[in-house]
Amino acid sequence: MATAPDPSERVVEQRLRNRAIEALETLAEGDDGVRSMGVGEYVEEFFDVIDDRSPWRWRTWSVFNADEVRALGVVHDLLVRACDETPQVPTPEGTFDDDNEDFIRTGWPFRIQPAASAALDLMLARGRFSEEQEEVEPGRPRE
Repeated sequence: MATAPDPSERVVEQRLRNRAIEALETLAEGDDGVRSMGVGEYVEEFFDVIDDRSPWRWRTWSVFNADEVRALGVVHDLLVRACDETPQVPTPEGTFDDDNEDFIRTGWPFRIQPAASAALDLMLARGRFSEEQEEVEPGRPRE
């Protein structure tokens, strides 16, 4: 049985853009996002894709325009501050000791929610990319 070829770098970035949108959907739910995912996944779902400490340099991906990079950067910085100021919040090096309601009481989901909603609206204005074929813009395949 033949295996499918590895996806191109562009398709991988398109998929990661879509994962960023999914993470923003959770963050834009505020307290309900924490309750639905748990505090660990609430934070890590975003950092799995958008993290300045990662080697993949997300800010350079061609699937994001300059406005999207700025909006994602605002959310990123808020989440980093939430992790720094709430030691129980999981970080890539940390632990998952906090419970959902304790994290909600810190007010961080409430503070993150408007920035996440704004970034989500901006990202959805362009839309999601195909996960199977390269596109110039969502819905416009490369020729």
